[in-house]
Amino acid sequence: MNRFFRLRFMPCCIGAVALALAGTAHAATDIDCDPSAAPAGRVPSQRLICESALFSMGYQRIHADQQRQLKAGTITEAEVAAFRKKRDSCETAACLDNVFREWRTFAAQAGGKR
Repeated sequence: MNRFFRLRFMPCCIGAVALALAGTAHAATDIDCDPSAAPAGRVPSQRLICESALFSMGYQRIHADQQRQLKAGTITEAEVAAFRKKRDSCETAACLDNVFREWRTFAAQAGGKR
């Protein structure tokens, strides 16, 4: 039984988990970094996020935090929309870094209000 488990069951489980995670990776945020799905008019900030692993990971964290805080009621859709507008106005990495830093400060303060 132990050998069956190692040779048959574990690879199937690992494969199923990998497929599940791969399927959710693209839907993780409002930005689709798939080159084949990229709109012709992608704004520079979205290009920066898609091309940089650090910005991509940072934005995924911000997006997850926004969803958590929206659900908890500590932020509003309008605040998320304002963040996205600021994000999309960036044309440089320095600007995007500053917008991300401002969001983290805002989110920490908003999370502490409740």
